[in-house]
Amino acid sequence: MLESKRYFPLFIDLNEKECLVVGGGKIALRKTKTLLDYGAKVTLVSPEIKEEFYSLPITIIKESFIVDYLNEKFLVVAATDNPPLNEMIYDICELKGILINNITSKVDMNARFGALVENDEFQIAISAKGDPKKSVALKKEIERFLDDYE
Repeated sequence: MLESKRYFPLFIDLNEKECLVVGGGKIALRKTKTLLDYGAKVTLVSPEIKEEFYSLPITIIKESFIVDYLNEKFLVVAATDNPPLNEMIYDICELKGILINNITSKVDMNARFGALVENDEFQIAISAKGDPKKSVALKKEIERFLDDYE
């Protein structure tokens, strides 16, 4: 296993792409909302699901994860509080060539969500190499700069 990876920044069209979120907690909810904001078709699988998910336009499977749920998925988010399960999902996605974001690891993933800044002229994604607090801090600075720029 690599101790660190270098991620190529890429903006990608998720419109109508089949995405799977595994986990039913607050981080899974935030990631699901982000995917929906970009037009993804989201399926959520988890035996325990926060009530807020039920108001979203997603497919909900209230069960434990099984490998078959990965079939024909473009992007998977392993967002459980179970690091070994998230790592197993990562391993399978890597073998199948599926984009995978794992919330419990900085290296056991091949796709990373960045902090996003958008306005009418710019779309900026920020990554602090897996440190979301630093990304959010920089995002706030960029938002202030862009407010002054306009």
